[in-house]
Amino acid sequence: MTTKLARFAQKRWISSTTSTSNMYDPRVFREPVTDVQELRKPLDADDERNFLFVKALKSDATPVFYRDHVIDKLIRVCTKDGEKETSRRNVHSALEIIKRRQYKAWAKASEEEKKGIELDPFVIAKKGIKNCHPLMKLQGVTRGGTTYQVPFPIEEPEAEFRAMKMMRDICRMRSKHGETHFKDILATELLAASQNEGSTIQAKQELHKTCEANRAYAHYRA
Repeated sequence: MTTKLARFAQKRWISSTTSTSNMYDPRVFREPVTDVQELRKPLDADDERNFLFVKALKSDATPVFYRDHVIDKLIRVCTKDGEKETSRRNVHSALEIIKRRQYKAWAKASEEEKKGIELDPFVIAKKGIKNCHPLMKLQGVTRGGTTYQVPFPIEEPEAEFRAMKMMRDICRMRSKHGETHFKDILATELLAASQNEGSTIQAKQELHKTCEANRAYAHYRA
C-alpha cells in the first residue's frame, strides 16, 4: 500500500512539504503600523507606503486607545459557550469597577498618597495578570506504565494564558457559589493581584510548591 501511494505521489506531483505561500505578496504589501504616534507623523515622499498596500490588522492589533492586546486576550479566555459579547461586557464592567474604586481611594487620599495611586484600569489589570504568571507547569509523562507529573519551564505567552485561566476559574467558582457577580469578583481579583495578593496569587504559589516537590522527576523531560 505504501509503495502504491509513493508511486501515485510521484505521478501526480503531490507535495509532502508544508505550504509556505501567503495571501500577502511581500513585494506589494507592507506591515501595518499600530502605534498612534507613528501614524500621526507625515509620510516622506519616498516612503513605500505611498504606493504600496498595507496588510490588514489583526483583530487584537489596533491603534485605538480603548483596545489592548492583554485585555482582548482576557476577553477570549473568559468567553463561555461562544458568548463573546457577554464576556466583553463583564471584563469592561470589571475595568469600570476598578476605575471607580481607585478614584474613590484617590479622592480620600492626601496629596502625597495620591501620587502612588494608579487610576488607569488597563495598567492595573495588566500588572495583576503579569504578577500571576507562573514560572513552571506540570505535565504528565508516562514511564514504565506510570504517569509522573513532571515540572516544565513555561514560555511567556503560555504563562499569560495560564494566569488568565486560573483567574477565570477562580472567579467562576466564586460566582457560581453565589458570592457576587462575575464582574465584581474579577475586579477584586485584578486589584488584589496587582498588589501580589488574592486567590490567583495563592494558586500560582501552590503550583510552584507542587513543582518544587516534584523536582525529582525533572529528568523525565527528555
